[in-house]
Amino acid sequence: MLAGGVSGRAELIHPLRLLRTTLGSHLDPYTSWLLLRSMETVHLRMERASANARRVAEALRVHPKVASITYLGFLEDGSPERAVYGRQCTGAGSTFSFALHGGEAEAFRFLDALRLLSFAVSLGGSETLITHPATTTHYSLSPEERAAGGITDSTLRLSVGIEHGDDLIADITRALEAV
Repeated sequence: MLAGGVSGRAELIHPLRLLRTTLGSHLDPYTSWLLLRSMETVHLRMERASANARRVAEALRVHPKVASITYLGFLEDGSPERAVYGRQCTGAGSTFSFALHGGEAEAFRFLDALRLLSFAVSLGGSETLITHPATTTHYSLSPEERAAGGITDSTLRLSVGIEHGDDLIADITRALEAV
């Protein structure tokens, strides 16, 4: 499900409500109910997923087969990026990327060896998902364009879910042995 909301002063919201009414961009009642129901536990799911992501990122950060990791929780203290993060964020979230030493072959050996994590391009579910951006979400970009965005042939994007953190780390660690 993909949905959003807008809040603010009445004079700002009024034109948006008119546009919504004209274009019909509101949710049907069942989808609205599903969204409201899921919002009751979103804070618990995000806390668990974010804590799991931190643990997984820490395990990947020190693994010798991992070349780099892009996780907001690892921003350098005193950097401009850390300052923005400190002003705008309460946590690093549950999605980040990392790259393995090697290239596409190593990335796919790793992906093929996973048992708990699922290969998918979706984000934000309760299950942990992993994808290979160079062959999925960013396949239409040239290698140079991907490189400019920090995406290599060994980059993997991880959307961490609410499974037990030890299980996630065990699956990832075991799959790294295949690289």
